[in-house]
Parts: sequence; C-alpha cells; structure tokens
Amino acid sequence: MLLEMSEEKARHLLELSRALRWEFPSSQGSPVIRGQAASRDVEQATRERESYSNAARVLLEKGDEEGAIEIAANAWRLWIVARDLDGGRAFLASVLEKDEKNPSRARSLALYGDALLAFRQGKIEESRQRSQAALDAALVVNDREALTLAYLALSRIAFEDGDYAKSAGLAVKAREFARDLDPAMGQAPLFLHASATRLIGDYDQAAALFEQSLELNRKLRDQGMVAAELQNLGFVEIHRGNVDAAERYFTEGEKIAPATDPYSNAMSIINKAVIAFLRGERDESRSLLQRAQSVFKEAGIAPGADDQFEIDWLQRQLTKSVRE
Repeated sequence: MLLEMSEEKARHLLELSRALRWEFPSSQGSPVIRGQAASRDVEQATRERESYSNAARVLLEKGDEEGAIEIAANAWRLWIVARDLDGGRAFLASVLEKDEKNPSRARSLALYGDALLAFRQGKIEESRQRSQAALDAALVVNDREALTLAYLALSRIAFEDGDYAKSAGLAVKAREFARDLDPAMGQAPLFLHASATRLIGDYDQAAALFEQSLELNRKLRDQGMVAAELQNLGFVEIHRGNVDAAERYFTEGEKIAPATDPYSNAMSIINKAVIAFLRGERDESRSLLQRAQSVFKEAGIAPGADDQFEIDWLQRQLTKSVRE
C-alpha cells in the first residue's frame, strides 16, 4: 500500500534510481546484457519495480514533482526488462499526468519511455504524441541525451509510417546529438539511419552504415544486434548483386542467432530461400519461402517492415520467374 512507504524510503529509492545503469539506453530491446554481473542490480530492481512506482507517488503527494518525474525517467526501463508494457505505461502515466508539465530533462526522458512502450504495444498514434512531447521538452532544456532519444523516437515513427527519407533525416539528427555521449547512445540511431537508407534503395550507403553498426555492436557486446546486422548486410549485398558475400554474412549471423527463437528461425529460412532463388533453384526457393511463412504464422509473429520488404521482393521475383 502507498501509505506504508515513508518519504525517507521514497527518497532512498530516488537515489537508487539514479544508480541504475543501462548498457543499451537507446535500444528498443533489452537495455541490459542479461545474466552478466552488471545487470544483477537491474534484475533486483526489476523484481522490486512497484516500489519505484510507489516512491514516485509518495513524492507527488509530498509536492515533489521533480523527484517523482526523475524516478520515472530513471526507472521506466525496469518494465522493459520485465516485459511488462502495460505496467510500465501505468507507472509513467501516474507521474506524467500529475506532473505540471514543466519542460525538463527528466520529463523528456520519461516521455520518451512512454513513447517507446506505446510503440512496442503497437499504439503508434500515442507513441507519436509522446515522441513529439519529448522533443518539445528536450528543445526547451537543450539536453543532448533527451534530444538524441526524442529524435530517435520520431525516426521510429516515420519508419513505421513508411516515410524512410524522413526517418533517415531524424536518425541523422539523433546521431548528431549522440556524438559526444556514451557510444551506446548511438546504437539505435545508427541502426535506424542504416535501415531507412536501405529501404530508400541507396544500398552502397546502407552497406557502409551497417558495417559501422556491426562494428559498434561488436564493441558493445550486443550479440543480438551483431546477428541482426550480419543479416541486414546480407540483404544489402543481395541487392548489390554480391550473392557469395551475402551468403557469408547470412551464415555468420545464423551461428549467433538464438536457435530457439522462431523469428530468427524464420528469417534464417528466408535467407536460404533468397540464396536458392539467385542460384537458380526456384522450386527450392518457393518451398523454403512457404516454410518460413508457416513459422511466422504458427508463432503469431509479423515480420518487421525491413524483413517484410525482402519477403515481398522474393515473392515478386518468384512470380516473375513463373511468367518468363
């Protein structure tokens, strides 16, 4: 119960929230490397996340809106780690809706958190509104981290809208503000810049950007993103006409991707289907494509926009080959 927490305890939790460390602060996925020593404090805090929520409410009751919004800004990623999107949004709403809406670094960061949670829920319009509000606050206080994340959030929305030129432009702005920050802050902006450039069709530039992203993620030890960028480079090489290079990237990425993940499994099959088609094995390619689509369907997963682009491209090539 809220009344059971003292103001002293709430302020202690505010201090603890300031000590939370995020290895991938701009990532759409997990913000920590699970199971490593650095994530143990985060895992403990994740189990106790409702205490942070209660602490923010206590501070609001005491009239300390600044402290409450700071807890929200520091701690919302705990709900990402817990995969509790609804709970995270309820926590942020309890603070954002009672805060006086004075622009601050903390308010912008909390708004970004709600924008990301809404995006992951598929609530794109809510995410758009929160993203713009995060940018509005960040521009007033001129904080580089807040500006990085706000432009990143808007870049994600533009990518979801299919406006890849706008997405790339916003990602470039995010990268500019991230330049003097911790390298991990540039992870997601660089990925979105590369992804949007790829879907614009500038494959030479996309290749250069994905290579930068691959190097960065290797330094950050984010194996999931290393596997993703190897696959993305494979598809870029397909469109550049370098089938052998594409196959090498695909093969290296498949060694890293988790074997039990249905999405990774489906995309691994797509990779093989593309290579089979380009090597003239059209029946094999069709069979593999159908198998991959079955994996997606059985898992109840929809491919991301960039992966769907490649699936659609392969389907068009197979259809065209039947007519020839």
